[in-house]
Amino acid sequence: MPAYRDMLESMRGTLLLTLFCTAGFAQTALTVVSSATYEAGGAVAPGMIATGFSAAITPGTGYSVTVGTQAATVLAAAQGQISFVLPANLATGNMTVTVTRAGANVAAGQVRAAPVAPGIYTANADGRGAPAGLLLHVAPNGTRNHANLFTEDSKGRFLPSAFDPAGPGEYFLQLFGTGFRAHTGPITASIGSTPVPVLGAAAQAEFAGLDQINLGPVPASVSGKLGETELRIRFGDQAANPVVLAPAMPATGEWGRRAALPLANSEMSVAGLDGKIYVLGGYPASRVTSAAVQMYDSATDTWTMAAPLPAPVNHSMPAVTGGKLYIIGGQSDSGNASFVNTTYEYDPAANSWRTRATMPAARGGGAADSIDGKIYVAGSRPPRGADFAVFDPAANTWTALPDMPTQRNHLAAVAFEGKLYVIGGRFEAGFTSPVTDAVEIYDPRTNTWTRGANMPRPRGGLNAVAARGCIHVFGGEGNRGGPNGLFPDHDVYDPVADTWTNLDPIPVPIHGVTGLVFLNGLIYLPGGGTAEGGSSGGTQHQVYRPRQTCR
Repeated sequence: MPAYRDMLESMRGTLLLTLFCTAGFAQTALTVVSSATYEAGGAVAPGMIATGFSAAITPGTGYSVTVGTQAATVLAAAQGQISFVLPANLATGNMTVTVTRAGANVAAGQVRAAPVAPGIYTANADGRGAPAGLLLHVAPNGTRNHANLFTEDSKGRFLPSAFDPAGPGEYFLQLFGTGFRAHTGPITASIGSTPVPVLGAAAQAEFAGLDQINLGPVPASVSGKLGETELRIRFGDQAANPVVLAPAMPATGEWGRRAALPLANSEMSVAGLDGKIYVLGGYPASRVTSAAVQMYDSATDTWTMAAPLPAPVNHSMPAVTGGKLYIIGGQSDSGNASFVNTTYEYDPAANSWRTRATMPAARGGGAADSIDGKIYVAGSRPPRGADFAVFDPAANTWTALPDMPTQRNHLAAVAFEGKLYVIGGRFEAGFTSPVTDAVEIYDPRTNTWTRGANMPRPRGGLNAVAARGCIHVFGGEGNRGGPNGLFPDHDVYDPVADTWTNLDPIPVPIHGVTGLVFLNGLIYLPGGGTAEGGSSGGTQHQVYRPRQTCR
């Protein structure tokens, strides 16, 4: 199979990179771990590749490693670490690992050896995420093609690569690991809750210490697992580190679709909780305010109806914390002055709502998110456009906070690493209002506001969500030269670098959605108005798989 060997050879750098991961071990004593999992305190096994960490190790040659009384095969040494293959006939039990150089002891530590210590190599060399493995597609005509199970993002990190096992032909997984070549009992594997056939596991002949396990064909039913999904493998009673696959996903940086909403909607709230996505209140093109709660199951790509809101509301502000979902404020009908100050709490276990303490002032058209168990609510349609307050669900109390520097409504608010990012919005009540590109950042620890880099262009009626350390901002209205008065813009803000990047536009530009969900590797954008104003609520359900990381 020349194509397979070429593919494996192309992965050599990725596999070798996993041997040199700075895993947080920086002590003078030697800490020995599996080179696949980097699990501190984990066992090692005969013939496996191990990595020892010690500040005393420096790059170069001339090292020797002894495990008990037996010599290991040294692969390479880098700053602070050394990789080696354990003896094939290694005894089990606790023993000392000693590193020497030019006859002098460099470092020593203890390790526990077991018959089997399974680990699967991952592309990011940390024992988590996308596996450093191959996908084999056998077409209906017998043609065989290999592809990596990982893809590189814009920051040099690796994400799971998309594939659809429900497509024509059959799909097989070829994973590489270490520590399981001696296993002789049953092996089981599952993607999510779906079992996957195990074809075999053995030593991989081309790299010392490397093992390989082949799985498949991947059941077509896995295509229903609509997100990044864990693959778990057990060698008898020993579990390997779980890795992440992406069946039935859009490619990274691409858009896709999911099941349409049962009810057309806009000017509603969206929130995610326990693998479910909730679309709350709002109104359809008729602008008759709704109390309906539409619930999407991301595992089955299906919608059902949850318990309705205690009262119909549009332009409300959603947040999730402590295993509960909150809907705050909004408007009781489609007018611009019928604001409410209600706080409703949803318990998914009981599928029921209860009323909590009211906001200090009635307002709607703002945005909210949670930080450290508290919910911060920013902005409103006039006259409360600068309002800013925090709700403590544990104490059931509200506290008014310093006004936002820029008053606005139909804005986006995203919590990220302990701060609240307030982005864009409009100044007046109607959709023809002037809009802003301002980014203002609130720090609860200091109770102060600072400025971030402005959006690429001003807009209101937009939405945003944090994903992989970035803040994605979508859509909005007020685009006088655009289709239906909407912005198709998809911009990404890097909170660390304080910079913006413009990406490919949304396939269906939207507005009128407050709150978004990043779940299982996808950003979900359900519903929303497809033309400026409030008379165009839709049932479209768009998803985007981000490529960017910002950490």
